[in-house]
Amino acid sequence: MAGQQRRTGTAHRPVSSTRPRPLLQRADRLLMEAAGEDDPSERFLSAYLAALRGAAAVLAATEATRPARERSRNAWVLMSRAAPEFVMWSDYFAEHSSTRAALEAGISREVTDRQADDFFSRVGAFLHDVEDLVGDQARIPDSGDWHKNISA
Repeated sequence: MAGQQRRTGTAHRPVSSTRPRPLLQRADRLLMEAAGEDDPSERFLSAYLAALRGAAAVLAATEATRPARERSRNAWVLMSRAAPEFVMWSDYFAEHSSTRAALEAGISREVTDRQADDFFSRVGAFLHDVEDLVGDQARIPDSGDWHKNISA
């Protein structure tokens, strides 16, 4: 499976931690909450929070560690450093950070139904990519790897 590409063109990477699964489950719940929001701004905010939980799952899956003084607090920066195959997602969500900040601060920022729906859909696609990364740990090894499991 090494060298295979997922639909985003990202490299296949093994995952060794079980910590990302609860984060991804929380992201899925937040996205479902977003689906039930009538207000497009609230739908956008809930979907953005789901994306943040997805980023946390990526960071947990890649077991990203850096010295504290090098560590950014920006989830999108951290994710792009820890998992370069997710840089497209990092850039996309970083572009929407100012909208999220404005909405949370109560600053008037119009989010249309279409914008909220498009963002919601993109978050869903991102979470599918995160699931691909997190789900790797539970996959059955390739038939060519059977000897590694028997001799272990």
